[in-house]
Amino acid sequence: MPHRHRHRFARPRGARLTGVDFSPAALASAAGLATRLGLDVTWVETDVLDARAAVSGDFDVVYTSIGTICWLPDLDRWAAQVAGLLRPGGVFFIRDGHPALYALDETADELVTRYRYFPDGTAQQWDDAGTYAGDGTVANTRTFEWPHPLSEIVNALLGAGLRLRRLDEGRTLPWRFSPRMEDTGDGSWAWPDADRDRVPLTYTIVATRD
Repeated sequence: MPHRHRHRFARPRGARLTGVDFSPAALASAAGLATRLGLDVTWVETDVLDARAAVSGDFDVVYTSIGTICWLPDLDRWAAQVAGLLRPGGVFFIRDGHPALYALDETADELVTRYRYFPDGTAQQWDDAGTYAGDGTVANTRTFEWPHPLSEIVNALLGAGLRLRRLDEGRTLPWRFSPRMEDTGDGSWAWPDADRDRVPLTYTIVATRD
């Protein structure tokens, strides 16, 4: 199963930016990129499930990037961090790979499910030496990921007191999930035309704190 990415909390352009990650190496890489782009960012090394306690202040925007919550076993705790970091009137935004996509066999010649869509309290496990950070390999190959259906994601945010403003589903990805996927020409990947309308590839949620 393809690796996914971590996430960040941030304010909009022109305001104070804060990034959160549990990996010091990832933070160092992000800090280097921010310096090259001339961005002033505060970096906080912490488990995202403890973000509220580790990060000072509240925020206009909390953003969770693509390929993130699959690493988290507890979405209620995650959503509580999001709500706790937002100021009243603040906006939460997430774009991620669709849970229906993650249930598919990425090596199959057609759309076939292979992994669990619904959670059972345990992580799915496999060994994979590949890395999304480049062409190299990783020393620790065991991967643990938790499936989260769309209903669980939405209900976690609602349960944390956020107001759902919009939910969208998309037909393209910013990475190649399967060898069958085709380059759309704009840096995105999609299923061949015959399959493009059969399964969503991403979802986007916008929510606010009252």
